Amino acid sequence: MTTQTYRVRMGVVALLATMGSTVALAQPPFMRNMYTGPVVLPQVDPRAPVEDTIGLDDDWQRDRIESQNLPNPVPNTPETRAQGEQMYDVYCAVCHGATGQGDGRIAEHFTRMPNLALPYIQDYTDGWIYAIIREGGRSMPPFAHSMNVPERWALVHYVKTFEVASIQ
Repeated sequence: MTTQTYRVRMGVVALLATMGSTVALAQPPFMRNMYTGPVVLPQVDPRAPVEDTIGLDDDWQRDRIESQNLPNPVPNTPETRAQGEQMYDVYCAVCHGATGQGDGRIAEHFTRMPNLALPYIQDYTDGWIYAIIREGGRSMPPFAHSMNVPERWALVHYVKTFEVASIQ
């Protein structure tokens, strides 16, 4: 290789290195890339939406207090209760037990599993129970993404069928 060829190659390498670093430094600050841009990591809640906004084609997300007096829009029929029982067997019985007594298969692994047949729980409004199902509780996961709205309301009807247990 001649000296002139070597100089040309080194010049091209130097030019490419200079151009690459110049392009990286010339990126305007308002442009984001995947290294410096905002990120939502797994198991981290996404950013909160702006207050009083509703997602496109979405319902207003109420908290428990706002949901407390919501009427149950699903009629209380045997078919609805059967659908609620199916949802209960799939999602709830593992913790709350088959009869809602708080004696499910994994209940022993938690500090307190609510007995759904207690009088004060049976006195909860439909909207309050719906909000608990939707948002979850202390050890209970939220089921907003597991069940659709009519299934959650059907589950509310089914939970209200548990026999009221006497407090001992």
